[in-house]
Amino acid sequence: MLTRRAAPPDALRWMVWVSAVPPLPLLALSLLVEGPDADLRALREITPVGFGAIGYVGLVSTLFGFVAWSFLLRTYDATAVAPYSLLVPVFGMSSAWLLLGERISPMAAGAALLVIAGIGITALRPGMPAAAAAWRPRSRPRRNAALATAPPGRRS
Repeated sequence: MLTRRAAPPDALRWMVWVSAVPPLPLLALSLLVEGPDADLRALREITPVGFGAIGYVGLVSTLFGFVAWSFLLRTYDATAVAPYSLLVPVFGMSSAWLLLGERISPMAAGAALLVIAGIGITALRPGMPAAAAAWRPRSRPRRNAALATAPPGRRS
């Protein structure tokens, strides 16, 4: 919601700066909970595959995901976009199965199917013009709409 409210013109630049803040409190929490020895040992024992995984998760999936999410929130109503965030664990579980050969329990597969079915039902409900209207792109960015409705003395 903060990204939508900020309405950054360049979602990639916004995401890079927003991603620069969390490592500091997370490092402090790691030092507090696990201690400095565990952190130093993890840094000493990291492999090239570990660096690749960090790079992929940090750059590819996080930046791409949030840039795409920011674009969708700027273009469509949040009520139309938000249910698709429930697919994140489904994609993670499916990727682990496809790429790493991890097993998916019947309960996890059933839960994933329920999530997909629920999203499908809410997105494709017949006779629901509000749901269809939510997927129409906005005619103008939110920032301009907010300025147009602001009292004359408060416009900037």
